[in-house]
Amino acid sequence: MQPPIAFDSIAPQSELVERACSWLAERLAAAETPASPDALAALCVELADAQPAMAALIALGTRLLAVAHKAAAEEVLPGEARRRVEEALAAWRADWHAASENVVRQAQAVLPASGWVATMTRSSLVERTLVAAHAAGRPVRALVSESRPMNEGRALAGALADAGIATWLAVDGALALLLPQAGALLLGADAVRQTTFVSKAGTYGLLLVARELNVPAFVLAQRAKFLPDRCARLTLPRRDASEVWADAPEGVQVVNLPFEEIPLALVRGVVTESGFLGHRELADAAASALVAPELLAPAPPA
Repeated sequence: MQPPIAFDSIAPQSELVERACSWLAERLAAAETPASPDALAALCVELADAQPAMAALIALGTRLLAVAHKAAAEEVLPGEARRRVEEALAAWRADWHAASENVVRQAQAVLPASGWVATMTRSSLVERTLVAAHAAGRPVRALVSESRPMNEGRALAGALADAGIATWLAVDGALALLLPQAGALLLGADAVRQTTFVSKAGTYGLLLVARELNVPAFVLAQRAKFLPDRCARLTLPRRDASEVWADAPEGVQVVNLPFEEIPLALVRGVVTESGFLGHRELADAAASALVAPELLAPAPPA
């Protein structure tokens, strides 16, 4: 049974992580699925490869595999090994939710006094940060791009408007034209590496404009998204060309590249659950992030 998050190009990461945890819990609860390191590694690899740009899935697998290896070394009974892994999954899930709440709380410090914030795609952390600020009575206004081809930005704009936040929606190419009005650019991330981060394609160009306009840019990310450069399993996948143009004429090859890797030098830093991290701190934090040996190698070519 393939993980249900495979090929999902629309859902924000918070939803994908929740569904990933539920899928793992169901598989672990199945009597035919042992909690041995080898069996668990196969599940974690399958999950990581279902969304290969999402570092959080590698962090989740790393935590569960550490528990499984410890149980195997102690030669505990299969039922006890399963219980330990299930408890580790529940604990990681709770830690993820707590980290998300703390990122939203820490991010209030980087919101501009003007209230005008630009963003692209649909980061649940950015969305929750703006909604929380508005609920606390702070001035909040959002500049949002559609985020083609799946238009996640439209869903974000709708959610912000439902929360009572004044929101402007622009096509992707026009968001840069609105940046002079922004007091800050807030972005989510699929992964944070030692000198780069992974986000929606188009982020790089938007950040170059923000730099020219001196608009401060920040990334919001849980530390579970930090990965050392030596982890080669994280990759930037292509998506189905039909997401861009379902009936493209003969002779047109549609290339759907939804993610890109962007230099961290283009942002002021990353807001995490433990506070703001600058470039040197980011390099150290990502380099020291743990990765299970089973999740270090790149996925085999399709």
